[in-house]
Amino acid sequence: MVLGHITVHMWGLDGKPSLVSPESIALFWFLNGQYTQEKNVQNIDICFTNNTDLSPEQELPVLIDESGSKVSGFVNIIESLTKDRSDDHGDKLLQSALLQFTTTQLTSLTEYQLYLNRQNYEKFTRNAFTQLLYWPMWYNTPANYRTQARECSGIIQYASHEDDPDTHEPVVQSLDPSDLAQSKAFKVTQQQKTMDKEALQEVKRNLVYLNKLSERLKTWIQIRERSFSEKIIPADLLMWANIYVQLQLPDGQKISKHLSHALGTDFFDTLQKQLLACSNSDSLIPERKPNFQEQGNVVMAVYNLVRRYIK
Repeated sequence: MVLGHITVHMWGLDGKPSLVSPESIALFWFLNGQYTQEKNVQNIDICFTNNTDLSPEQELPVLIDESGSKVSGFVNIIESLTKDRSDDHGDKLLQSALLQFTTTQLTSLTEYQLYLNRQNYEKFTRNAFTQLLYWPMWYNTPANYRTQARECSGIIQYASHEDDPDTHEPVVQSLDPSDLAQSKAFKVTQQQKTMDKEALQEVKRNLVYLNKLSERLKTWIQIRERSFSEKIIPADLLMWANIYVQLQLPDGQKISKHLSHALGTDFFDTLQKQLLACSNSDSLIPERKPNFQEQGNVVMAVYNLVRRYIK
């Protein structure tokens, strides 16, 4: 049970939730939308701490009330904040099932785009963490999340990367000077073949991914249509946040074109308008800066690590 004043800790920077966390984005939209219309916003604030040590599950967002009680993850936080709603029981169960589906089926695809899509990972994700975290945490964190994403990738394959712990440089044997010229020509030919093969594999991986995304979205739409709620529900926000993140990434144009074709231009245009409205909405919940103990600095990182081991 949430008691008294509460703080919601998220991934974010400069007053905005970060693209590395669709759950932070969805919760930010919820708090500044439905929550402000139904609740007293004087007892809540947002803090972009970017510090997963605050959560028992090592994840953000996390809600902490004035008693020190903690609730982690978008689904659990939403359930905690909306317990007193008088929705129809059957429809509430359907909405809860849709929310779980969104969390497991769509958020995992966004994580694939963030950590396993090479272009997104190299051009956005790794750089984003250098802005969100203190050194040296910003170096290992994206690689650790990439490892987790690899374990959950399922049937969708991915390209290996230097950040993978099981990736090793090939052993280079010494060559005689007489073989050097031939070796260089052979090496160039082999490198070109490797690049061509990798490009073909990348096309195949993208096709598998895009088909999986549209399949899951079609299932999501079918379930959503069975809900009688005409209001925005939490599952809407989390789905929108996942698509918003994917479209904003460097490789987002491919996803935009595919979804417009797979879901229909009318649906996709409406979706884009909704994403624009959410992303441009004003922040109504007060934001505060993290104090020293809430920061993910080196001192607190070591302190929290030791505390976890001695418990």
